[in-house]
Formats: sequence, C-alpha cells, structure tokens
Amino acid sequence: MPELPEVESLAQSLRAALLGRRLDAIAARWAPSLRPSPAAARRALIGKRLVAVSRHGKYLFLDFSPRVDAPAERQLLLHLRMTGQLFTDPAYRPDKHLRLRMDFEGQSVFYRDQRKFGGFTLLEGLPGRAAIPHVGPDWLDDLRFPAWQARLAGRRAPLKALLLDQGLAAGLGNIYADEGLFRAGIHPACPAGDLDAEAAGRLFAACRQVLRMGIRHGGTTFLDFIDFDGRPGNFRGKLRVYGRAGKPCRRCGTPIARLRIAGRSSHFCPLCQPESGHPGWRR
Repeated sequence: MPELPEVESLAQSLRAALLGRRLDAIAARWAPSLRPSPAAARRALIGKRLVAVSRHGKYLFLDFSPRVDAPAERQLLLHLRMTGQLFTDPAYRPDKHLRLRMDFEGQSVFYRDQRKFGGFTLLEGLPGRAAIPHVGPDWLDDLRFPAWQARLAGRRAPLKALLLDQGLAAGLGNIYADEGLFRAGIHPACPAGDLDAEAAGRLFAACRQVLRMGIRHGGTTFLDFIDFDGRPGNFRGKLRVYGRAGKPCRRCGTPIARLRIAGRSSHFCPLCQPESGHPGWRR
C-alpha cells in the first residue's frame, strides 16, 4: 500500500503538472472508482480548474474552481489503498486494470487499480478533513510529540500495531514503521506503555526522519509502486530491515528476523532491537 512518502510524491507531481489546468473530460471504465458516480462528478467538475492539491496521511485532496484566482468550490478525495496508481500520459498505456481517465487541457491522467479498493470521492462544500474524521493527525504536518506520547501512555498493544493505527497518527504503513523502529532501536512487539520518555522521543524522531527520507527519494517501490511519471521510487536501496528477512543487518551483521504483529509482517534486527531489557523499556 502506498504510504505517506509515495502519496506526497504523487501530490508534488500533480501540482507540477496540473495546477491551473481545466478539467475537460472524465471517462470511467469502472463506475465505483468515482463516487457517488461519474455523472455527478462530471456535473460538478467539468470546466473547473485544479487550483490546489493537498495531502493528509495517505489521502489526497484535489481542489477545483472556475478560475485559478477564485476560491475552491469542489474537492475530489483520492485514496490509493492497496493497488491504486495514478499516471500521466505518456507514462502509462491503458490495460485491463484501468478504471478512470481524466483529461486536463490535453493532458490525460489515468487511474489504475488492480484490486479495486481505492478511488476518488466527490466532496461537496469543501469539507476537507471533515470528510475523514476517523483519521488522526498527519505524521509530518500536525502531529506533536506530547499529544502522541500521551496517546501511547498505558497502552499494552505492541508498538508496531499502534504505528499502523491511522486513527492515532496518519501516514505510516508497514515499510516506514519497520524502518522507524529499527532506527530507534526498539523491538516492534514492545508494549507501547513500556517506553520511557527518552525512547518514545527517539521513536517519534526516527519515524519522521524515515518519512522525510522516503519523500526525498520518491518513495519506495517494493512491489508495484510507480510515480506519476512512470518511475519507481528510489528508497528501497535505503531500507535497513523491511523485506530483508534472513539477510545480514546493515549495522551489526545479525540476520534480520520477521514476525507477525496485528496480522502484518514485521522485520527487525534481534541484536539492534532486543525484545527485552532494552534501556528504553521501563522495568
């Protein structure tokens, strides 16, 4: 699933390529990819210009207005979920997984989604964040350490499970959660409430660091992520634990281990991230 760095990379590309352009056409090959319906979206958006692109967690907001200098009137909310991809022409050629095409003054944008979990939602009245009340503060934009630490206090759930909880904080997924835990030297199964203040601060900083690194490198292509211009992300070569089970730790040489937490694979170094007795755990 695309995580915050991949979605932010897409947002930057959309701003560079499409801001100020008029939406001229919407063609849907699979109607549920645009809710409530492609017809409703056409009535609301055709002839409008894309005036802003913003991100919150793994969600994108696309603002439309009749004029570039006028306040936005309509929004599209995009969530890529597991396999959603957005491409420009000519970076992508339509195949059987193409769900939607939008034309912006001669530039086509293709939405592809193999598993059909993602898609666009037309938001009337510019509700913005109100459209996703279940999503917590963004890891990079508005999450603050004291509030995050307070929400971990007393929790017995494994840290890895809470890092993946988008209601607690939005944007981290499996890849960057594993990488943040490694850089902080904390085992993924550590109960959240067992962290002392220093270890919690170390983990908070490490997670933000790997997200920023992921953005700088255009995201991570591990399975099939490709950016707006058809290029893979470059962060995979920087991964220290994710997807490296059985390979030597880049820091100490110990084979990387893998276990399942909250139904997801977690990768870690048994030596660099000890399961017990770590100085960051309260005894």
